Amino acid sequence: MKFRVSILLLSTALPLALLAADDRPAVTPTPTPKPTILKRWMKTFGLAKDQLPNTSATGFMGLDMGVVAEPAHVVLPETKQVKVTVTLANEGRKIRQLEFPTSQRIEVLVKSKEGKTIEQWSEDQAFNNEPTVVTINPQERLEYKATIQTRDMVVGQTYTIEAFFPNFEQLRKSVTITASNTLPAATPDPKTGIMPAATPAGKHKKL
Repeated sequence: MKFRVSILLLSTALPLALLAADDRPAVTPTPTPKPTILKRWMKTFGLAKDQLPNTSATGFMGLDMGVVAEPAHVVLPETKQVKVTVTLANEGRKIRQLEFPTSQRIEVLVKSKEGKTIEQWSEDQAFNNEPTVVTINPQERLEYKATIQTRDMVVGQTYTIEAFFPNFEQLRKSVTITASNTLPAATPDPKTGIMPAATPAGKHKKL
């Protein structure tokens, strides 16, 4: 008897539920607004910020960053300085703009293997507190140079030179250098197989 009553109630409730669903107002999807003429113009010239990708095959905003440290092998105490070259190339097809809060473009840090910063390049530099915008055209390459001191380096240690663009955490790259009191072991020339002549530390060949 209870089973029959349950079936009767279920058969009565189902049509009512279907009728209630039919009474609901139809939901019309909201059309996606079309971009304005100004936004389309900015997109064409790569100026629309909401169109900038976070990452790409070449890096942040299609920018390819490079860092070179010379020399890569520091001979102490002869080597007093290491020259760092930071490059930023626009590998994309759109104009890219970077906003900086001051006249400082790059920062270079020297870190020990424990991650401790032993030198900060900007501490010996002077910058103006003037916001500026750097524009990089497609296929254009910018180059910045910095010089770091080796006075706090220790023989037998490896150091990380970390370069980045302030205000842009994504534009960061590092290279390693080694400090010793002798020149690295010579290796044969890959083409001739001949060992190069040894040069004492602190002396250079005359060309």
